[in-house]
Amino acid sequence: MEDLEYIKKFSKINVKNACKKSRVNRGNLLNNRTTKENIKKVREEIESQIAGLYIKRDSNDNILQDRKE
Repeated sequence: MEDLEYIKKFSKINVKNACKKSRVNRGNLLNNRTTKENIKKVREEIESQIAGLYIKRDSNDNILQDRKE
């Protein structure tokens, strides 16, 4: 992945989208009026999106694997 593409994908990671995917109310999260379980869900979603930036993919969006033979 080229640098600019990485930066563009990184900029799409935000709390709003993580809350949507985790089905957690963003306002309650930011005002600490939600459960620890919901906070953990949002954190894990953000971490998952960041980890996805480091997975090498080919031009057809298939995951590439290192083959050590």
